[in-house]
Amino acid sequence: MNSNSQRKLTRVVCLVLAAVLLLSLVSTALIMLVSAASSAEIKTELTALRAKQAEIQKQSDALEKRIAENKTKTQTLVGQKADIDQQMEMSRQKIENLNAQIQQYNLLIAEKQNELDEAVARENALNTQYKARLRSMEETGSVSYWSILFKASSFADLLDRVDMIREIAASDQLMLQQLSEATKKVETERSELEAEKRELEQTEAELDAERAALEEKRAEADQLILQMQVEYDALSDEFMAAERNEAAVREQIKKKETSYFNALASEQAAAAAAAAAAAAAANKNKPSSSGSTTSSGFRFPLAYSTGVTCAYGPRIHPINGNKSFHYGVDLAAGMGTEIYATKSGTVTGATYGEANGYYVTINHGDGYSSIYAHMTNYVVSAGDTVKQGQLIGYVGTTGWSTGPHLHFEILLNGSNVNPMNYISLP
Repeated sequence: MNSNSQRKLTRVVCLVLAAVLLLSLVSTALIMLVSAASSAEIKTELTALRAKQAEIQKQSDALEKRIAENKTKTQTLVGQKADIDQQMEMSRQKIENLNAQIQQYNLLIAEKQNELDEAVARENALNTQYKARLRSMEETGSVSYWSILFKASSFADLLDRVDMIREIAASDQLMLQQLSEATKKVETERSELEAEKRELEQTEAELDAERAALEEKRAEADQLILQMQVEYDALSDEFMAAERNEAAVREQIKKKETSYFNALASEQAAAAAAAAAAAAAANKNKPSSSGSTTSSGFRFPLAYSTGVTCAYGPRIHPINGNKSFHYGVDLAAGMGTEIYATKSGTVTGATYGEANGYYVTINHGDGYSSIYAHMTNYVVSAGDTVKQGQLIGYVGTTGWSTGPHLHFEILLNGSNVNPMNYISLP
């Protein structure tokens, strides 16, 4: 094969290799873009769901307020109805008493009417008798008197006859006067009874009108209470529907959050996978302090670090902005930097959490344990026995993280302690 052919072949091979490399890079980039687009899409859906949840909660709060107002109005109406019922009962009792009094007055008036009828009859009879006697005397004239007088057998008899005539006339007049006075008295008493009865009847009529007005008010209160009950039932149904809707949205949010964190973890792992090799190669030529062990028996957990970005103790959380306590230290390192076991022990956990991302927990014995969080991925499993300085994973930014770093914790008897009291920076 001549040199020209060799050169052509070399160019072809180079082109093929370049194409393969480019295709590989493009494929990797496309995978990452799809993953990123997927997580972004889920995040957008989460935002929409949370906005919907907030709106539903706002509606629920408004409905709850209206239900409370409805209860207050209903209680007020029930109280008003109770007052009306009490007033109606009092009116009923008054009317019953008045009816009893009116009946008593009717009996008294009837008795007085009987007395009056009897008195009038007696007066009329006496008056008729008196008038008949007068007519008889008028018809006979004065002769009658003289005839009566002349028939006297003696002067004494004459005087007796004169006295008798006088006594008859006086007696008639007296009886007529007494009967007239008695009749007038009975008539007056009956008139007074009838007047008192009319007053009672007027009072009864007023009470009847008052009771009718109360009946109308009671009917209005019943209608309003019924309306309030209908409104309450409708509001309750609407509130329960909103609660069910909010619960459904909350469940959707929960599932979407799981999908989001899974997609984000996959995205972060894919992004870090390519960077891990490059970072590992870059760190080969950097000085390593991971082999140094402090007097406490712990070693620095990273192959390399540029320092502490967040110390142990109180802080403002970088994600939610709340005041909180930072139970570890954040060690800055490039994506994919090797993470080593700070001390020999047994891996008690290697998993993914919403806040910690990918993280590993190691029990070192003697009450000590350590936590390594926000990894791109880990290379150990729960139950593994690891040696001090053994590779357990790589630096990443999974979970609640704002950039590549290692969140490192040391616990003593289950309580967090300051890791910087056990390790030293390179």
